[in-house]
Amino acid sequence: MKLSQDVLLGLFFTTIGVGSAVMAASYPFGTSSRMGPGYFPVIISSLLVLTGILVLFRSRLTLVAIPEIGWKPIVVVSLAILIFGLVVEPLGLPIAVFLLTVVSATTSEKFRLDWRAFAGAAAFAALCSVLFVELLGLPVPIVGNWLQGLGL
Repeated sequence: MKLSQDVLLGLFFTTIGVGSAVMAASYPFGTSSRMGPGYFPVIISSLLVLTGILVLFRSRLTLVAIPEIGWKPIVVVSLAILIFGLVVEPLGLPIAVFLLTVVSATTSEKFRLDWRAFAGAAAFAALCSVLFVELLGLPVPIVGNWLQGLGL
């Protein structure tokens, strides 16, 4: 019997949801008006389990074989995330987001390395910098410690 993509996704959601709910159950739950640290994780985990069950139910309606796994996107996007993690401190958030965007985009068959790719990545990097550092106040450097020595 061939497993469908929905079966695997439903099992994944259900497993992650149950595991998260078990971990969150060790925290005080609280009430709706005075939420404890376990309140939100238990609710989200329960919704994830429900989603997994619904996806499993839907999988019984159709039996579509799993398509061939595209290894290039898995490897390249994982590499892009690793690069981001390694360069965010030394180079700063805008450059890290720029590299993450360009490297991840190379997995698309439509991607062309031209000025539009660089402009889009630069605009996204600027947006992330304003949103996460300025508006949300995350303690991530705009200019990394490698660049501060250069006077940038």
